[in-house]
Amino acid sequence: MKITQITLLALACSAAPLAVQAGIDIGINLGGPEVVIQGRPPEERIEVIPLSPGPGYFWIRGHWAWRHERWEWISGRYERPAQPGGVWIAGQWVARGNGWVWIEGHYSYQPAYQPGPPPGAPVGDVEVVASEAPPAPLFEAVPYAPGPDFFWIGGHWNWNGRWVWVHGRYDRHPHFHPGAGWEAGRWDRRGGSWVWHEGHWR
Repeated sequence: MKITQITLLALACSAAPLAVQAGIDIGINLGGPEVVIQGRPPEERIEVIPLSPGPGYFWIRGHWAWRHERWEWISGRYERPAQPGGVWIAGQWVARGNGWVWIEGHYSYQPAYQPGPPPGAPVGDVEVVASEAPPAPLFEAVPYAPGPDFFWIGGHWNWNGRWVWVHGRYDRHPHFHPGAGWEAGRWDRRGGSWVWHEGHWR
């Protein structure tokens, strides 16, 4: 019995420095094993985005990954969703306790856009004021245009007591002419709040 206790103690002591060196903890969540990195990930690199290889492709930005006990940069790439209408939810590092956890990027497939006002859309000239900063925009896979005079209107976050993503869609300028386009809406900070400025045709 004494020999067994001494052996187990020796194994525990020899493993401790490895765990400290690696700087990771292993936990379990519903999606499987969760690796908590003790060091904060480095600042994201600025990437030069090359020309798209063709219609339907979208850019997935690069990110830092923890591999072989060190940080490695995974370069961005173009990708095309397996199904039309896919929205790319970018991966991100999330603070978890005293460390950081990588949440893998994935596709979200929503029902096709139906004409009509988006959920929680303002009526008339009502000013929409949010009490908290909008989340980072989602990356959308832009489908083929239904015609040469159609424009893509990107999705955006809408505030209706909570943040709701309004999916992008194709639309046609009411008075189409060469050089026409859509001036995207935006959230601007005003004091401690955020105010929505509606997009418009130009």
